[in-house]
Parts: sequence; structure tokens; C-alpha cells
Amino acid sequence: MSQPQTETDLVVVFTPVGGGHKAAAMALTENARARGLTVATLNLFDLAPRIVGETYLATHLTSQAMAPSFYGSAYFAANRRDLPLDPLRRRFDHVVFKKLVHAVRDLAPRAVVATHHLPLVVLGRERRRGRLGVPLVGVVTDYTAHAVWAERGVDAFCVPCDDATRALETHGIDGARVHRTGIPVRAAFDAVPPIVNPRYGERLRVLVTSGGFGVGPMRAVVRSFAGVRNVELTIVCGASDALFEKMHEDVALAGLDARIIGFERDMASRVANAHLVVGKAGGLTVSETLTAGRPMIVVGTVPGNETSNEAYVVGGHAGYAANSRDVGALASAMRARGELSTFGANARKLVVHGSAARAVDVTLQLAAGRRRFDSFAA
Repeated sequence: MSQPQTETDLVVVFTPVGGGHKAAAMALTENARARGLTVATLNLFDLAPRIVGETYLATHLTSQAMAPSFYGSAYFAANRRDLPLDPLRRRFDHVVFKKLVHAVRDLAPRAVVATHHLPLVVLGRERRRGRLGVPLVGVVTDYTAHAVWAERGVDAFCVPCDDATRALETHGIDGARVHRTGIPVRAAFDAVPPIVNPRYGERLRVLVTSGGFGVGPMRAVVRSFAGVRNVELTIVCGASDALFEKMHEDVALAGLDARIIGFERDMASRVANAHLVVGKAGGLTVSETLTAGRPMIVVGTVPGNETSNEAYVVGGHAGYAANSRDVGALASAMRARGELSTFGANARKLVVHGSAARAVDVTLQLAAGRRRFDSFAA
């Protein structure tokens, strides 16, 4: 067994399967470092054969974009803990991600936090078997919790809402280990001033976002604003160069007043400048928007976890779900009805504020107590 090379207060592990898992990890890292803690943030796919990460990511993005119904069917069919292929899947994960175990041991942290379920598969077994002697925390990044999150050997789960708690309990997790902290977002989103309905003659500022990978019906959304008066768009294309180029074409053809940008590192400022956010129902997109108190029009929802995220927004009267072709007309109607500030206020009430700090608090409290690993069934 390798000897620890350094000492770290906290190890945060994420996977780049959608930008949200990384964004949550960065929010946790930001909060912990602001307290003077030493933090190591690990991308799980950097610790696996390159082909594994590339295949996993390509499969995820392609299935969501090209076959959303199939993705949804697979999501719901796999939402149980007794699948016949589970033992084979676990063995595969333990083999291909074994470097994570060595990396964590070398860092000698006081605790480990994961913002995706895959690290929990590997580290949860180490925790159960006494080979990881520090607390392990899972941070759920959607408004529900799929069965894959319910790993034995996890000391605590941080969730955004009661529905996620109930889902984990359904999958066999003791409710005493589940904490409603909210989905971690950067502190800057909490600091966004409340929205004010646009005054007469003032342009409606709409932020159209595609998430980190430039996915979703972005082009149809932008085209829907053709002919809508007094609107100013900011379009975030993420890491997709192809989408960035096509957006310039669409904006010119539609005669829109729009600012087009690629990957945005300061989304809090973009959200703060907007009256309304349009985007897919990714867990972090939803959480950042709600935390900032901005209403949302949800488009392109993929069946599965995004279904729950969309329902959380719509059910909380913080926004609407819409066909991408209807977004421009709906945004205009929301302005005309004076709904923006009301929906924005509702949005703020739906989330737990100070979410990253709360999740770090849960982790540090466990680290101080050093719960014994033999409290888990092997």
C-alpha cells in the first residue's frame, strides 16, 4: 500500500458527464477554500483509461440528443437496486476506476465528497471493507435520486428536496443519513439582486443557455424570437464551436438583437443581467437559476432526471415548460402579464440557500466525528 504523500482536508470528486457535476464540485471547492481548507478536486475520468471516459461521455450525450425516449426508458427501467447485471457493472467500475482509490489514499484527506454516483461505487466498497477510514459523502445533483446513488458505504447524502430524500429511502438508504442542503452552487448566485419587472419600453433581457456541452433545441428557441419586439438575447453556446457558428447565422437571418458567447465561466453575472432564463432542465442550470431568483422557461427536457427537475420548476410556479418554437411568444406574454418578478420570488423560495456551505458543513461534521467504517454491512 502506498504511503500518503500529502495531507488534504477535503477531496472532491466529479465526472464530466454534463457540466453540472463539475459545477457542483467547483462550488464545494470554492466554499471549502474560502474557509482556509486545502482541497483536491479530482476528475474521475482522468484516473481511468481514456477510452472509458470518452465512451461514457459520448454514450450519455448521444443518447440524450439522438434517442431521448430510449434514454428515458433505460433510466426508469434501471431505477432499482436488484438488476441482474449490477454485479458485472460494479466489477467493471472497480477495475477501470481503481486509480481513484490510490489517489485518495495518497492525498490522505479528512473526508471525500462525490458529485456523481460513479465515485461512490468504488469508494463506497472501500469504506465498507475498512480500506477507507474517512467519511464519504454523496451530493445528489438532481431533484430526485436514481437508484445508482444509493450506494452502501456512503456516510451521508446531500439532497435538494424531500422528493430526493424519499427516493433514497425507497432504495434502502437510512433517512438519518440524508441531509437537505440544496444542490451546491457558487455563492455568487445567492448574491444576485431580486428581479424587477421590465419598465415600459425597457428591453426584456433573456438568457438562453445550452449547458456546458451546447445541447438542446437552441436554434429553434432563438428562431422563436423572430418578430418579438423589444427583446435582447444573450446566447451561451457552451463548448460547441459548431453551435456558436450556427447561432450567428440564425441571429442574422432573424434580425435579432443578440450577444453570442461560447463557454461562460461567470454564469452568475449572466443570470443577474437577465430577466428570464431559457434552458434545459439540468440540475445545476435549474438550481443556479432558482437560487438567483430568475424565472425559467424549460425546453428540450429529456425523460429521466430532467423530468423531475422540470416538474420542480413548474410545480413551484417559478417558470413554464414549453415547446422550443413557442418560447419567444411565451416570454413576451410573461412580460405582458407582469409575471417575471412573481415567478422570480417563487424561484428563490424553492431552493436551500447557502447550499455549498451546508454540504461542506455536513462533511466537516462527519470528519470531526470520524464515524467508524464497520457501521456498514459488508
